[in-house]
Amino acid sequence: MVELVVLGHVSIDTIVFPDGRRIDMPGGAGAAVATSASLAGAKVGLVTKIGEDFPREWLERLAQCVDIRGVQVLPGKTIHIWVIYREDGSVESPVEIGVAERMGETPIPEDYLKAKLFHIAPIPPEEQLKALERLKGKRASLDFNPTYYEEYRKRPELVRELVSRSYVVFPNEREAMLITRLRDVRESAEELYSWGAELVVITRGERGVLIYDGYFHEFSALPVDGDIDPTGAGDAFAGGFLAGLVKGKKLEECVELGLERAREVLKKKGSWSISV
Repeated sequence: MVELVVLGHVSIDTIVFPDGRRIDMPGGAGAAVATSASLAGAKVGLVTKIGEDFPREWLERLAQCVDIRGVQVLPGKTIHIWVIYREDGSVESPVEIGVAERMGETPIPEDYLKAKLFHIAPIPPEEQLKALERLKGKRASLDFNPTYYEEYRKRPELVRELVSRSYVVFPNEREAMLITRLRDVRESAEELYSWGAELVVITRGERGVLIYDGYFHEFSALPVDGDIDPTGAGDAFAGGFLAGLVKGKKLEECVELGLERAREVLKKKGSWSISV
């Protein structure tokens, strides 16, 4: 029985270096959270859309870790995210959306609806709302992403509605203050809680994690030796945390699982918690 359902993108990511070298790797916040939660002990179902161009070996590897009956393979191309590093130090991140439109309408297998918790990874805010409306009466968690910062600024009432329908929200420090339009992270946490979220979980990078559930709880980040790749660390934390939550663990244990998963992802390339 699936305990946690994750709805979000599974992407093809292409990293382009200034010298022209390219690396293709699997990405997407949906897969990043799902693989992390699975390695942390949860039984996870993934709901997403990919195109026929998605490498079969990547999908087979994903299937070894999570339930992929909610993965739709459609005619067309998978969402493709480019990260292009220029010689002047600038970075471009164009996105080809492919078949990943209207993600909030993606079919959810009937037996997935018995899950304990549903996580809506970063997709356009209006699509997140569609998903939450379909999951009315279910416990849901929600994440944010820099891709949609302009929409968060322009549509504050929509964001507030999203938070009000969520059991857990996972903004990072900057997102928490952007969404609430406050300059203090603790005040932002209290504000998000007042909108209806029961658990406000704010990741702060090297400064650890701040949680507000009516009381403040602070946790230090775990040390990481050597070179790090920050890609997917926040998603890995969310996956570990949610795995603890569906297992009925205490808050401190949920955070510990999340921090452990984030540390492991920091030590590897790419956002998935599994290697391909």
